[in-house]
Amino acid sequence: MKNVKRNINNLTRLWGLAGKAFQGFEEKLTYTIAKINNTEWPNRIWSTSTLSEESLKEISVKMKEYPELTFSCFNEIQEDNSLETQQLFALKSLQYGMSLPLNGKNEIKRELECILVDDEAKALLWSTAFSEAFGYQIAANVVVKTCDDVRYFLIYDHGNIVGTVMLVITNNVAGIHSLGIIPAQRKKGYAWNIMQYVLNRAIDLNCNIATLQASEMAKNMYLNMGFTIDFLMQNYTLKE
Repeated sequence: MKNVKRNINNLTRLWGLAGKAFQGFEEKLTYTIAKINNTEWPNRIWSTSTLSEESLKEISVKMKEYPELTFSCFNEIQEDNSLETQQLFALKSLQYGMSLPLNGKNEIKRELECILVDDEAKALLWSTAFSEAFGYQIAANVVVKTCDDVRYFLIYDHGNIVGTVMLVITNNVAGIHSLGIIPAQRKKGYAWNIMQYVLNRAIDLNCNIATLQASEMAKNMYLNMGFTIDFLMQNYTLKE
């Protein structure tokens, strides 16, 4: 349970940093919202308390007010009121909350150039590469406004951009987010090598655990690295 909370706290801090940077953060007793107008990310509503029929209805009302919101439900800390959830929301995607103790550095088999984003030009490159990799956008101005708290990395091989990753540190927890490879560079082993680099960087930053949220497609790669599945994150849209 401790790892579940550390993982969720890291993820929601990332969302919150983005929302606060654009005056789009709202925290209530039964839910929290992090959104940015006219962007695709983070635009989340979530709760870390027990999901009651009343709180689910409150969340649905907010989603009607802000249709861009996705409701993220963390099933290990909440009892899923499945009947009420099914009546109000449509499942959009599933992600696996995973963690790995950081006990020692990893061997880097392929040296890649990992450039920290620290100006607008790099932020634009990162945003473009991220969009290619994931099919939606984290806007460059969001990167610029949050890069003091979030480490955004552009990954190069022989001068060519191959992908992106971000690292969020919270209380010795290394949250690894947005590890993506652009389509032209996939199936070349880059994701594995990038993860080894980021894990080593996390150890240098005195982190003792790494956390992430994996898609179904990426889950097995992380399991092969030694990550364990701690919880399931269910992402919902509002039913029409």
